[in-house]
Amino acid sequence: MALIDAEVRVLEDNWIYGSEDIAANVIVPFAVLAENATTPRPVGVRVGPDVGADKVAALLDRVDLVAIEFPKFRDGRGFTTARVLREKYGYKGEIRAVGHVIPDQFEFLIQCGFSTVLTPPEHPPEHFRPVVPAGGGEGTNKKPLQLLNRLVGHRGAV
Repeated sequence: MALIDAEVRVLEDNWIYGSEDIAANVIVPFAVLAENATTPRPVGVRVGPDVGADKVAALLDRVDLVAIEFPKFRDGRGFTTARVLREKYGYKGEIRAVGHVIPDQFEFLIQCGFSTVLTPPEHPPEHFRPVVPAGGGEGTNKKPLQLLNRLVGHRGAV
């Protein structure tokens, strides 16, 4: 799995996932962080789709990264959580998409306020690079091709 930013640049990931011990550079589950009054810095929180932005907002002054889990690509609640954290609560820190995200969602992830995406093993970073159809450069309204069309080499309009 690779970590990419909004420009699809591969970044070094200095965070530890999956631990329930609160320590520096560890992304801990929401419930664990919510139960502890003090936290070292930097610390991240992992938020499932069942935890809304309003609950996360109470912890924003204590975290440096919010990792929003996508258990299935069809579950769009993470998009809403990110957008609300940015627009309603003014969160300026890193918001990371983790879990089952697909390349066709990348543009929408960025629009909703995600800073980074931890790509799933089945989709390497190059799958997230948009390819605009032939004749679809700047100043046109053509959208990037869907992943399936990119992988099979189609260059027609979507």
